[in-house]
Amino acid sequence: MRHPTAMRVMGGATAFLSLVLAGCGSGDSTSPGPTADPDTLTVLGDVPIAYAKRAVAINLNPTTGVSFQPGGDLIIRTKSSASASEINVTQAYTQGKGDVSDPEASYDGKKIVFSMNCPVASNPLCTGHWNIWEYDMTTGGLAGGTLRRLTQSTSGDDDVDPAYLPAGAGFVFASNRQRTTVDLPSGTDTYPALDEYERERVLNLYTMDAQGGAITQISFNQSHDRNPVVQMDGDIMFSRWDHVGGRNHFKIFTVRPDGTNMFVRYGAHSDGNSFLHPREMDPAGSYKGVLASDLMPLSRTHEGGALVFVDAANFSEQYMPANASVKAKSGQTYPTEQVLNFDRGVSRYGRITTPYPLWDGSNRVLLSYAPCQVNKRTSAGAPFVVTPCANLTDAELASISDDMDQTAEAAATANLRDNVPPVYAVYMFDPLKKTMLIVAAPPEGFIYTDPIALQPRKEPNPASTTAAASMRQALAVSSSGIPAGMGLLSVRSVYDTDGLGRMGAPVLAEADKADGCTTPIPTIAPTDPDDTRAQVADLLSLKDPAKPAYYCSPARFVRVVRAVAPKQGMGTRQAIGETDFEPQQILGYAPIEPDGSFQIYVPADTPLAVAVIDASGRAFQTHTNWIQVRPGETRTCDGCHSPRRGAALNSSIIKDSVPAALKAAYARNAGETMAQTRTNNVASLLIPALDMVYTDVWADTTKTAGRKRPDISLKYTGNTLPDGTPDPANDLATRVPTKGIINYPDHIQPLWSRDRGANTCTNCHKASAKLDLSGTLAGTGRVVSYEKLMLGEPKIDAKTGLPVTHIEDGEPVIERLPALVDSMASEGDALGMARKSRLMEILSGHTLLVSGEARQVHPTPATLDHSKLLNKAELRLLAEFMDLGGKYYNDLNAGGVKAVGKLTQASFEKTVYPILQSTCGASCHQAIGSKNVAAGTNFRQNRFVLTGSAEGDFNVALTMISNVCAPDTNYLLSRPSTVPHPAAASASAPAVLPVGSANYNTIATWIAGGC
Repeated sequence: MRHPTAMRVMGGATAFLSLVLAGCGSGDSTSPGPTADPDTLTVLGDVPIAYAKRAVAINLNPTTGVSFQPGGDLIIRTKSSASASEINVTQAYTQGKGDVSDPEASYDGKKIVFSMNCPVASNPLCTGHWNIWEYDMTTGGLAGGTLRRLTQSTSGDDDVDPAYLPAGAGFVFASNRQRTTVDLPSGTDTYPALDEYERERVLNLYTMDAQGGAITQISFNQSHDRNPVVQMDGDIMFSRWDHVGGRNHFKIFTVRPDGTNMFVRYGAHSDGNSFLHPREMDPAGSYKGVLASDLMPLSRTHEGGALVFVDAANFSEQYMPANASVKAKSGQTYPTEQVLNFDRGVSRYGRITTPYPLWDGSNRVLLSYAPCQVNKRTSAGAPFVVTPCANLTDAELASISDDMDQTAEAAATANLRDNVPPVYAVYMFDPLKKTMLIVAAPPEGFIYTDPIALQPRKEPNPASTTAAASMRQALAVSSSGIPAGMGLLSVRSVYDTDGLGRMGAPVLAEADKADGCTTPIPTIAPTDPDDTRAQVADLLSLKDPAKPAYYCSPARFVRVVRAVAPKQGMGTRQAIGETDFEPQQILGYAPIEPDGSFQIYVPADTPLAVAVIDASGRAFQTHTNWIQVRPGETRTCDGCHSPRRGAALNSSIIKDSVPAALKAAYARNAGETMAQTRTNNVASLLIPALDMVYTDVWADTTKTAGRKRPDISLKYTGNTLPDGTPDPANDLATRVPTKGIINYPDHIQPLWSRDRGANTCTNCHKASAKLDLSGTLAGTGRVVSYEKLMLGEPKIDAKTGLPVTHIEDGEPVIERLPALVDSMASEGDALGMARKSRLMEILSGHTLLVSGEARQVHPTPATLDHSKLLNKAELRLLAEFMDLGGKYYNDLNAGGVKAVGKLTQASFEKTVYPILQSTCGASCHQAIGSKNVAAGTNFRQNRFVLTGSAEGDFNVALTMISNVCAPDTNYLLSRPSTVPHPAAASASAPAVLPVGSANYNTIATWIAGGC
């Protein structure tokens, strides 16, 4: 459906437009009447604009960073008016076979930097990949400017999302041109990292100078970093795909131009999944301090959602004000007259994407908008007709909501389908008047996105955050002794936590209250008048050996891990295991001092996570986002998810308070945390330790009746008794992990078969037992014990005797009882997995944070005390395995994982991809659609989702292949050739891909080609 002219949009009063957020009947003076002449229509304060013209068939998703569809171009419109003329800037290069995205104007409005992918045959400057280009109108005007290519990607690299840095310093952009990914388990394997769906090469942020040189990577995420722009303070704001475990969303982050001081700015715990294209509203307008962003689900809406205004000046989260004086109740509002759907499913009033606030005092926002349209037919077999949602009844709209309570098979026969690609046009939105006027409607078969204004705007401040200024600071720190290639992570107190209590009472268990520690973390009212928390940790008591809290301090160590990125051809997802986490490597440990502070060296330019550890080696919470440091950088944090504004809880007043019972063992400087004092005097403590060893050096027992903090020694080998005598009974007798890598078959399975005499685990837990811990192989190719520990038994209906199921994303899902090992953590439930696992409770004898249902399903064994079976080293190893997500392999180069690297994307696209698109992508395994399209499960429930990105679909196909020498055993063939498939289909229905069929044989031959 083509967009009507501006006259018809605002004055035609058609059925669907009466529901659109434009506010047609408002009588506003900017809205033309029914008889207005579209040729004379102008928008108040006209300026030239530019935007990307793209083919409507393009598949846009937040998770697809480099979408391509032939037919794209950069368009300039001489005025922001529906009647203005268009200039196609790139047609000579694209020739209908290229694509353009992400235009951005220079601060004087005379240049445009953008991304273009043009075919090699069209021009010598084209490479067939996405590159950064610039169109300079300084001397030639809108139509007579000059084009130049700034980057040259020819080896599979793609450069997108460019923006200008201030003071002529160059550009920031996103790229998958990875040069630093190293698989540390092997130490030598350098490869491009795939995102955490194992689909696409990861986009990270880079900077370059004004000539396209000095390209430097400044962000190091495991999944995409997108849409960078420069804030007025000179920092770079961008959308980060935050995907660790169950955390899976795009939130708003900031970073300095040299990559230092990266932090989340807004939205980590706020409503909505994906904030894309964030920009600052006009700092001189009515919305100073507000960000404009689109907000959408992770997939299925072609990057369309709601327009949201974020009060970032006063809120770090939707319901987390900066201080007690903030009167507003929410940090995000929806300015359109009708709130658009920012979740999946039908959006009755349409969807918007790529908002661009004007900085001209008008408060207006350029944006791309598409009205709501669906496919409708009168009866089965009748043709579908594109129909405006305004023509649907409430009942019809309700039938295509996204509650996913209908099977895909039933949805395929529905007469309403929410699968019409959105036709984006450029509109001008006035948030104060609630009007939206059309500016540019695309021709049939195209969409217009990424509109920008070609007008001068205030340049950001480069003084305090330029790369030079930041690097001078980093070099000053480096000269103080930070090793090359490292940074320093310094946390003032892990007990300085937010209102969610990420390191407070909500993470504590009965086991933390042993030895009379009824209040492990005492609290007091905050002294800072701006603090929004009712209670905060009493750090003065925690650091005073004369107080019980000193002995009871629950946080004893910090564990640092790095991400091990998935790579193309790594083999099936089964190798990673029954978890949403990707492989990880433990880098080491550091002690947490009594005031909750710690300091540790960490590798620079690496995705890192940290976790606070108890005295038994178990994590209180799981870090579900990646952090980074640049070489020589000191990252100083107030605490664990502490409020982002106001003073640190471990402030100078508290830091400088020295209780009488505290030894003067070290020379200290004013304002130091206890960790800073200790590491300044014992520098070796900054180096990540392989083991968790702690001896109290602070308590002066001659001056207090209190107790020293208990000593801890959690080693794989070399454990000693308190008097220093060797304690081999608490050492590992099985294989010791190397380089921080834990693989279940190598390190955990041997624990069950280790000779413990009559109490050897596999003596009782064998094939005939309810819990089989044997090392025999299951049908998945993994050992049986792993399956039994990680997968709960199906729930059985008492009346029917059949498994209990429910419909989820169009497919029946078996409901399961709690497993013995909990492998799930997300932003809403980031408790450490070992402390949530019933197996750890049984084997440690400690009461942890396990659900009542799990205790009922897995009662404590009555005939044998299992808490005496594993020694300290074994319990430590088991806790590490659980806290890392319970993965089968953390080293994907380990034995038993079949690499499929011989299979190429080119051969996939030629022979296999057409089959998958027609048989799978056309039905259950597509990323776009609601339940009334024959759409597949979402990414989390279904790892095999075809988005239309050849690279991504190739890589996800590889995760369905585990043995190239036995094609029929791989999920890519075995699942679609099984009846019923999908599970909701009738048992009498034919297989999607019958064994022996031409398509089956083609895919089998392709797989075998990798053997």
